Amino acid sequence: MTQGDKSRSGNTIKLVMSCDLGGSCNKSIVHIYPDGTPKIMVMSPEVAEVGKIAMAQLREQQANFNSTWVGIGEEYYVLGSLAKNQFAGTAALRELKYHYALPKIAGLLWKACRHYNIDRPVDLFVQLLLPPGELNDAQSLLKELSSALKQGINTPSGKLKAKLRRFDVSPEGVGILQYRSRNVNVKYFEKVIGLLMLGYRNATYIVVDQGSLVKAETTDLGMNWAVEQFVERTAVGLSKDNSHLVTAMLSASQGNWDGLRRLSRKSNELGVAADLKLFQQVLPEVRDAYCRALVQWIRKIAILDEILICGGTAEFVRTELTEHFQNEDIPIVWNGNVEFPKRLDTQGLNERAADVWTSFITYILMLDENFGYERKRIVPE
Repeated sequence: MTQGDKSRSGNTIKLVMSCDLGGSCNKSIVHIYPDGTPKIMVMSPEVAEVGKIAMAQLREQQANFNSTWVGIGEEYYVLGSLAKNQFAGTAALRELKYHYALPKIAGLLWKACRHYNIDRPVDLFVQLLLPPGELNDAQSLLKELSSALKQGINTPSGKLKAKLRRFDVSPEGVGILQYRSRNVNVKYFEKVIGLLMLGYRNATYIVVDQGSLVKAETTDLGMNWAVEQFVERTAVGLSKDNSHLVTAMLSASQGNWDGLRRLSRKSNELGVAADLKLFQQVLPEVRDAYCRALVQWIRKIAILDEILICGGTAEFVRTELTEHFQNEDIPIVWNGNVEFPKRLDTQGLNERAADVWTSFITYILMLDENFGYERKRIVPE
């Protein structure tokens, strides 16, 4: 019997999940341990709490891979596009990530079980990425998730049960640092290295000195900050909840204004042209203000030998950040030189998957050590 066969002995599947509950989308790398091929699961970030009357209607609808609902105890949550379109659900950016972590993990787990057609007992191993300031919530979340899985979570396809064998919480960004530490050419354990991770909800800054984490902070300066500033300063009826706005702003920051032109709500070409002129004036001002706020936040951090800049929002201010750190004579390593394997990137996430992917790698290597499994590669040929 091979080690892979042993993992399924007794008809029990070992399912590993690394979860990143981002402000622009919820991401999870899932893996049938030890020899499955990793798979990325994605769901849009909106969530809405609903009552039992609404649930009676929802049960008649077909959930899809970008939305679902879950019932945990007496509470019911709608997730993804269904939450946004039918229940005015939002990404809850003002809440701590911990606040809706339980239903979001449950929704991603449901997606994984559907993908793998799992109808047998599951031993579940979960890794969750949280901002450094929320790590102390891990113990409470462990108890809540374990209890919910034991009792059974209501889903569109019936009760979902599992045995939670491990629940580990890691600071956002640490996976990328650990990935870089395994590169013997970097001299990681001789340097002071900073990591700036720019997400949609927030920004995280971590400093590692000769391999030891010495500082970790999180601020609200994510892409959402820039979006709100742009919407307020233009004041022409744009909605910060428009899912196309971020893409349009990113493209415009690189010189392509077509996306923002199409977002104009004016009914004639003259009005659209006036809006575009306003957008072209305001967007550089917003980028400048955003970058200044970031630099002011990180300026107080220790002198660095290099900085890793990661996250989808980094592209929005890539030029400004490059200029700043060049002036400081600090080398930039974009996305920690992490490449999400193209054969796994079925959702086109690219650099946005760097954190959850590298965290997943670290988690799998830890499990391998615990189980005594000798692995040749993470992604099977």
